[in-house]
Amino acid sequence: MTSSRRVLAVATVCALGTWLGVAEAWARPVHIRGTAYEFSNTKVKLGGAIVRVAERPRVRATVRRDGSYDLVVPDRASITPYITAAGYHTIYLQTFRTAGEDLARVNFQTPRDAIYRALAGLLEVPLDERGELRQCAIVSTFSTRNVRDLSFNGFTGYGAHGVAGATAFARPALPPPVYFNEDVIPDPLQELSSVDGGVVWTRVPAGAYRIRARHPSTRFASFLATCRPGRVINANPPWGLHELGLRNTAKVSLRWSGTRLRRFRVTNLPPAATVRLSCTGSGCPFKRRSVKANDPVPVDLLEGLRPGQTLEVRLTAHGYDGKLVRYRLRSGQSPKPVTLCLPLGSTKPRPHC
Repeated sequence: MTSSRRVLAVATVCALGTWLGVAEAWARPVHIRGTAYEFSNTKVKLGGAIVRVAERPRVRATVRRDGSYDLVVPDRASITPYITAAGYHTIYLQTFRTAGEDLARVNFQTPRDAIYRALAGLLEVPLDERGELRQCAIVSTFSTRNVRDLSFNGFTGYGAHGVAGATAFARPALPPPVYFNEDVIPDPLQELSSVDGGVVWTRVPAGAYRIRARHPSTRFASFLATCRPGRVINANPPWGLHELGLRNTAKVSLRWSGTRLRRFRVTNLPPAATVRLSCTGSGCPFKRRSVKANDPVPVDLLEGLRPGQTLEVRLTAHGYDGKLVRYRLRSGQSPKPVTLCLPLGSTKPRPHC
């Protein structure tokens, strides 16, 4: 083999190895989906805008005409999405850590450049010669759990979705934030969140900040803001400082004789709850089946269950965390329940909410 062919062969093998490494890393990609719209007018969608990822310069998605986008990112990675659109100021979202679950309703509230400059002037935020922040700003909304699982149209049709009476703080510590009043204006005299729910920190140094909330009667999720000079981070609804779901009080009672189901009962369901059954494994009598909450489940529906299969009972209700009860069928044993939680707005079960 000539030296030139040898170099070409080595280069080809290296390129193939690099490609395979990328393919392996992306073997289980995660989708981030949401809607991009104008900050001051939810009816204006940002079709043609580009969504990118700060940590992954090559990852991008184009916003469709209806404002929706679908961003494909690697699993188990830190992801900070941001959006660029002509005539609008670039907006970053909170930093997500992907964990085997697609993320839905990850929306962009994007201000026109003129609105951005007006807000910067109102808050007396120093800008550089290009009109960018000299430091960083973090914005979020204390949003009600009632919009956490709604479609975009349901969310925008809900009306005021803020939670009043909350305060926010950061770790590492930052000076106290400014809260938006009920007229949607940042008001330094406002000591707590209003029904608008907005909160903002200006002049934030570079760094990673965990943003948390306090309220006398409810709990909120926290989020991670990754600040760099010039960034405006808007962790907006239904993410950011969203109100956590109510505890699901439903109880599942199954009576078994070996692996044969003798009785199925669900009690203490939240209002308008949904009960769904699923079966996985070879020879399942069904894959998925919805059951009316107040009706007994016909036992003959489940008579085909046998060892090697898994039965799951999923209980969900608007405004509540979901509950998943799992039964693994093993020969000669009555299945024992494993109860998991589905945080409101999420699909991945976990031991606790």
